Amino acid sequence: MEKHFTKIIGFVIFLTFDLMILGAAVRAMDAGLACPDWPMCFGRAVPEYHAGVYFEFAHRSIAGIVGLIFMGCYVFAMFTKKFKPVRWTMTISLLLLLSQIIMGGLTVLKLLAPGIVTLHLSLAGAFLVSLVILKNQLEPEKVEHQYPSRYKYFSLLGFALICGQIILGGLTASNYAGMVCVDFPTCNGQWFPAWTGPIGIQVIHRLGAYTLSAFLTFFFIYTLRLKKQGAVLAPDKRLAAQCFMLVLSQVMIGVMNLKLLVPAWLTVIHLGVALYLMLTLLKINLRVYNSQGKHY
Repeated sequence: MEKHFTKIIGFVIFLTFDLMILGAAVRAMDAGLACPDWPMCFGRAVPEYHAGVYFEFAHRSIAGIVGLIFMGCYVFAMFTKKFKPVRWTMTISLLLLLSQIIMGGLTVLKLLAPGIVTLHLSLAGAFLVSLVILKNQLEPEKVEHQYPSRYKYFSLLGFALICGQIILGGLTASNYAGMVCVDFPTCNGQWFPAWTGPIGIQVIHRLGAYTLSAFLTFFFIYTLRLKKQGAVLAPDKRLAAQCFMLVLSQVMIGVMNLKLLVPAWLTVIHLGVALYLMLTLLKINLRVYNSQGKHY
């Protein structure tokens, strides 16, 4: 029973990740208002077929499936004594899910207001993280090791930085600030442009990218040094290297986004790589957490 339950949560994680990617595609293709009403679409549960409309309708439908499956899991866990240790995590996930549903409706009703769109993305990311933590509680990775304190703090800082950068990316996209700087590495020929309006958002997003790249480069080198000293394990080295490669890829994708005038397909890849980087850093933190014996 526990193994099947864990597999279902894993499936919800898979759907949630894909749903966030699809949400990025909906936004990049300006299909966020393809269904102008909510929760219906043109006043119907199933609208007439149109490519643009069904892109948004598919996003809503998958969101509905995620919601129904997780709510079913939540009710089951509440009435199954064996899952009592994870009820708090599931309750937090449920609250995030309900908040996300509300934000999804407001995104349409408030005509894609930038703040609501950004919050919609942020809550989706938080829900995804909570699901991964839940799965770790149900099926923890056994790590027989004692990590240095600095490594714990640095891994947590890396996770915080990528979460902040994803929020900045959402703010940039929702304010249509992706093309307000038409060159790179300068912004409209200026090294120090004004920090106001869409340009300010774009500049802060770039600075966040520089900070994250520099930090993960340092973290990779630091992990290599600790590995030589036997202070971290081989999987930790592999994960740090993965973070380093992902952040380099993300920087290149960001530059390509600018050079190619922010094509929808590349915008989707940009978010996908960011989410994968976030989950990789989360895995590093969960390994540290599991090594302390703090799991289900």
